[in-house]
Amino acid sequence: MTDARPHLRALEEIEREGIPGLVEVLREEGLDAARHVLWDATDWQRDYSPPAWQHRATEEQKRIGWEMEVRIEKILCTFLHETHQRQVEETMKTLAEGPEGVCFWNHIRA
Repeated sequence: MTDARPHLRALEEIEREGIPGLVEVLREEGLDAARHVLWDATDWQRDYSPPAWQHRATEEQKRIGWEMEVRIEKILCTFLHETHQRQVEETMKTLAEGPEGVCFWNHIRA
């Protein structure tokens, strides 16, 4: 995925390489914090002030902001989907192993 638009390059890099860091933020601080991390990674906020732009944003600024928001949500949805699939697979494997495969204390310490 190579996007020529410079405002999306940081998000593309995170999609390729930054997921472990995003996992930690999501686990420790939640989904909104992960959104803020992704938004901050673009470094676009230095030129962006939502209250100031509310009535005077150019069409180009609105388009760029929308593209970035869509990409951020796509990253989060992809990440949450893959994480859910992994969790379902682990749960199904544990259930298939039966009671012998479950160690209660391992789940408490995790």
